[in-house]
Amino acid sequence: MKKYLPTRLILTALIALACGGVFAQANVDSPYSMFGIGQVRDKTMNARLKGMGGVANAMHAKNMLNAENPASYAMIDTLAFLFDAGIYAKSSTFSTSSLSERASSASFDYVAMGFAFTNWWKVAVGAQPYSNVGYNIVTSSHDEHAGNYSQYFQGDGGLNQVFVGNAFKIGRHFSIGANANYVFGDSKSTTTLTFPDSTYVISSRRSRDVMIKSFMFDYGVMYHGKVGNNLTLSVGATYDQKINLKGTQTVFVRTIEADENISSTSTEYLIDTVAYTKDKNATFTMPHGFGFGVSLQKDNRWTLGADFNWTQWSAFERNGINERLQDAWGVAVGGEFIPSSTSLSSYWTRVSYRLGGFYEQTYLNINGQSINKMGVDFGMSLPIPRSMSKVDLGLEVGKCGTKSANLIRESYVNLTVGVSVFERWFMKRKYK
Repeated sequence: MKKYLPTRLILTALIALACGGVFAQANVDSPYSMFGIGQVRDKTMNARLKGMGGVANAMHAKNMLNAENPASYAMIDTLAFLFDAGIYAKSSTFSTSSLSERASSASFDYVAMGFAFTNWWKVAVGAQPYSNVGYNIVTSSHDEHAGNYSQYFQGDGGLNQVFVGNAFKIGRHFSIGANANYVFGDSKSTTTLTFPDSTYVISSRRSRDVMIKSFMFDYGVMYHGKVGNNLTLSVGATYDQKINLKGTQTVFVRTIEADENISSTSTEYLIDTVAYTKDKNATFTMPHGFGFGVSLQKDNRWTLGADFNWTQWSAFERNGINERLQDAWGVAVGGEFIPSSTSLSSYWTRVSYRLGGFYEQTYLNINGQSINKMGVDFGMSLPIPRSMSKVDLGLEVGKCGTKSANLIRESYVNLTVGVSVFERWFMKRKYK
C-alpha cells in the first residue's frame, strides 16, 4: 500500500491551519453575550449540516465530518482523507420597542480533518470557536439621592476549542465515538458607573479579565441499517459531560473621573484603586446535556433528519455561585435532495439542495422573559469539476430575543461558506 496525498491538498491544509488564528474571536455585538460564558456557538460545525437546520445527531456520510456526534466518524471512507474549512459573515439588526441598530461581523468558522487508522477505527481533528463575547451597552437611570446616573457595560473575547475525536465500528450497524476538546481563550468585561449631576459622588469602574485553559468531553453512539428498498435508517444519541473548566481571573476596581457621556473613547482619570486581585483561580461548572436524532436516507437522492437537544444550564456556576440560568432545549428538522448525483449532461442536477428550520429555548431568562431563538436555513453543495470535493453554502435567516419587558430582539442573516475536500489517501498505483 502506498500513500498518495496530492500537493494541492497539503497546501490547502497548511493555508487553512495557518488561518486558524484568524477565528480567535469576532466582535458579535450582541447584548446577550454578557451572560454566562458568552454566546455559545452551535456545535453543528460544517456548512452542509447548517443548511439543513443544524440536524446532526444521526447524520453521517463517507465524505462528511460531523463533530456533533463523534460516532459518525466511523462511517467516513476508509481510503479517504477529508478536509473541511469554512468562514461565515453575519448581519444583525437589534431593536427595542423604540430604537434599532445594525451590526455585522465575519470570522473564520471551522477547520477539520478526518482519516482512517483501520476500517473500524476513524479519527478526526479540528478547531472552531466555542463562545463569543462582544457587547457595548449604555443605560441611564435616576436615583432620588444621587440623581441621574449612567452605566456603561462593555465586553469582548470568548473561547475557542481544538478537538481530537475517535470512532469505532461495532459490528455492521453500530458505532461509538468520543471527542476530547481543549477549550481556551479569554474574555474581558468592564462596568462603569458615573453620576453626571453630582460632584459629591465619585464614578467607578470594575474590570474583570478571565482566562480559561481546560478540557471538555462529549460522546456519541449511532445505529444505521437498511429498512427498505435502498432506504437507510439512522438513529444517534449524544452526551456532553458535566465538567469544571479551570482558569484564572483578574479583577480591578477603581474610582475615576470620567466625561459626562460614557463611551469607549471617553476621557477619564484614575483617582484611586479600590481593589485589585490578579490571577486568582476561577472555576466554571459546565452542565451536562444530551441529544437524540433520527434520519432516513435513500441512496444518493435524498435525506431527511430531525433532532432534539437539551442542556442543564440551570446547573452552571461561576466560582461556586449559581448564575440562575435556565435549562436550554431545541428541536431541528431538515432535508437534502440531489436530482441526479451521476448525471453527466447537467451540472445543476448534481448539486445538493437543502432546507431546514429550528427552534431553541436558550439558557437566558430575563425579566421573566425566556430568550428564544428560531430560524430557517437554506443550503447547497456545488461539486468541484474533476474531483470529489465540494463547495458548501449555507444561509440562515432567524431571530433571537423579544421586545417585551424592555428587552432586545435580534434579527439576523448568517452566511456560511465551506470547502469540503475529499481525496483518496491509500491507493495502489496501477502503473509505475
